[in-house]
Amino acid sequence: MVHFAIKPMTFAAAAAFVLILSAQDTKARGAYDGSWTIEVSGNRGNCDGQSYQYNLEIINNIVRYSGGEAHISGNVGPSGSVNVRLTSNDSSMSGSGQLHGSTGHGRFHGRSSNGFCEGTWSASRD
Repeated sequence: MVHFAIKPMTFAAAAAFVLILSAQDTKARGAYDGSWTIEVSGNRGNCDGQSYQYNLEIINNIVRYSGGEAHISGNVGPSGSVNVRLTSNDSSMSGSGQLHGSTGHGRFHGRSSNGFCEGTWSASRD
């Protein structure tokens, strides 16, 4: 009889544990999580007039990019504030800005062996 009483209790404890973990995963998900398209436009320095487009993922408020020559990393604050860093070959740039709902914008600056670069970025949720 005791053996059968332990099994339901063990099952109930395991189920409660799974529910707690699920609730924590839901809380960890950021309001801006998802796929985003970023348009980067240079307007000063050696990147003046150049533009690039990146498809990024935001997962649990962490900016992720997996593709091409560039490495992009960063984070998104609870209010949508963004800080990112891009490195590629001999270049490095940092940027900041703000996401609002499904759009965002900001500024960046950086340096490469060819000199400095400054510009703007805009974002839209896919």
